[in-house]
Amino acid sequence: MRIHLISPTHYLPDGSLHKTTRYWTSGTTLPYLKALTPPEHEVRFTDELMHDLDLAAIEREADVVGITAMGPQIRRAYDLADHFRSRGKKVVLGGTWVSLTPEKSREHADAVVAGEAEYVWHRVLADLEANRSAGIYRADRWHDLRGLPVIDHWTLPLLKPDAFRSSWLYRMYFFWPIMFSRGCPHPCEYCAVQTYYRRAFRTRPVEEFIDEVQRMRSFGAQRFLFLDDNPIGNPEKAKEMLRRLIPLNIQWVSQATINVARDPELLDLVARSGARVLSIGFESLSDESLSSIGKSFNRPSRYAEDIAKLRARGIHVIALVMVGLDGDTTSTFAATLRWLDENKISFLKLFTPAPYPGTKFHAEMQAAGRILGEDWGRYDYGTPNVAPKNMTPQEMIDGFNFVYSGFYSVRSMLRRFVPPPRKNLLESLAMLVANLKVNSYLRRNPQSSWGTIS
Repeated sequence: MRIHLISPTHYLPDGSLHKTTRYWTSGTTLPYLKALTPPEHEVRFTDELMHDLDLAAIEREADVVGITAMGPQIRRAYDLADHFRSRGKKVVLGGTWVSLTPEKSREHADAVVAGEAEYVWHRVLADLEANRSAGIYRADRWHDLRGLPVIDHWTLPLLKPDAFRSSWLYRMYFFWPIMFSRGCPHPCEYCAVQTYYRRAFRTRPVEEFIDEVQRMRSFGAQRFLFLDDNPIGNPEKAKEMLRRLIPLNIQWVSQATINVARDPELLDLVARSGARVLSIGFESLSDESLSSIGKSFNRPSRYAEDIAKLRARGIHVIALVMVGLDGDTTSTFAATLRWLDENKISFLKLFTPAPYPGTKFHAEMQAAGRILGEDWGRYDYGTPNVAPKNMTPQEMIDGFNFVYSGFYSVRSMLRRFVPPPRKNLLESLAMLVANLKVNSYLRRNPQSSWGTIS
């Protein structure tokens, strides 16, 4: 069969499609599914964020259309699925959101992959080729992450191969995606990841992970993004992997919990193995707010000490912060901005609460009658989807914009970047440039909440 795989973009508030001409990394789902596909099938793929879909060509040439989606992509995914089915194409839907809402997603597809694809993808294709479908396909066990298919990294959908080969600036800009683990063991109630994986956490064999890093280094990859939701979820496995990374002399960025700063040996290995930037889910400065979402382990009283330890090792911190949680009031916004400045946070991503279907947070908010809308295309982390407890939705958005505009002001940048950290000065410059870009965007769009797809 001829298969076309799609990662859709999402709709902007005016109904147009969000597009970009370049991106600093790339997802791996599309080339990974291609590598997982039995060789008798022909596979093409398109990431709509950077490339336009040729609908006519897909309608003419494809037998099966596979679509993966997360967050606000889902509305576009459903629209595309309905479009291709109306043209007689067989459609498969998968991804995090689809896995949390398999029955709803089945209304738009001939087949739904709920969960990981490794153990079911070949069966999905065999059934569709035989003009049958089991409807919802779910593996009966998690993959052990051994012997994963090898992808062709030069086909990463958001990579510009010619620019990478010819431009040192692009080689500095682009981070090659790689994965060491899947899942997260923590019980954060809002999180689709721990719901999707049912708090299961697994790591790849360290030897196989290191082999992949070395293969990628052989064609010039030096800067890496760990796609992991929490690569330190098993600290001892993480330490084993990081020790093996040290002699490879790479640079890497990742998400992590704040626990990375609370284990001296782990922090030392993280720094020595090449960590440059860590995105950390602080979520809130309020113990009450953290308790309301199942993230009490964060312990805000230790944040300042934790951040200082990371900065002392030359590691930049991207703060992920939620606004409008149950312990927040309108005075929280000024306090949050002051804390961000005082701790010299390098970059900020704010989030309005997004009650993903299937999560405990969604069930609680639905039972309390606090969900404001079911337009999943607006689950963009910059829209009020949950009624706050101690403020109005408009006050939450006003505070959201207040923190963003204050943080990305020139005055705040001077406070946070002068003097610069003594280590990794080039990374500090890159972070400053990123701040200036957001400053420019916010000045051009003063009334637009800057939602971030995560």
